[in-house]
Amino acid sequence: MDNPKVNQRFRVIRPTRGYELNKVYKVVRVDNGDDTLVGVDSEGKEGSWVKFDSCVAAGPNVSWEWLKGQLPGEVLELLSAFDGLEGLRLKSEVRDHILMQLPNLKERILSAQIAMEDQGGLGSFDEPKQDEIEDEEEACSFSP
Repeated sequence: MDNPKVNQRFRVIRPTRGYELNKVYKVVRVDNGDDTLVGVDSEGKEGSWVKFDSCVAAGPNVSWEWLKGQLPGEVLELLSAFDGLEGLRLKSEVRDHILMQLPNLKERILSAQIAMEDQGGLGSFDEPKQDEIEDEEEACSFSP
């Protein structure tokens, strides 16, 4: 991080005492003499002095309100079907509605499972074979 300023937002990118990696902090003190700064988190907890090169500037906050003003209506409509912004996960009611519209869903799932088992890519719920049991016993042997 070059030439940080008080109130600038930053993230710590190397393990440093008093800071969590990639968490956003605000600069509260700068010492250009030894290229260190002190940051504070959103709860007001102040960290220790940290080197500039262990930090990167953090961009502005991206809120849902800001995002709604930047994106076209069709994109907003699509995003409204999801929960969360960082790890988008389709809302359960939307997922269920889509799944109910798929023809022969049960048959397609079972067919896919059988095909994957035939290719050796998916285990089944069948009882393990005798040689598999013996292999597990050898690997997990325990004697009191």
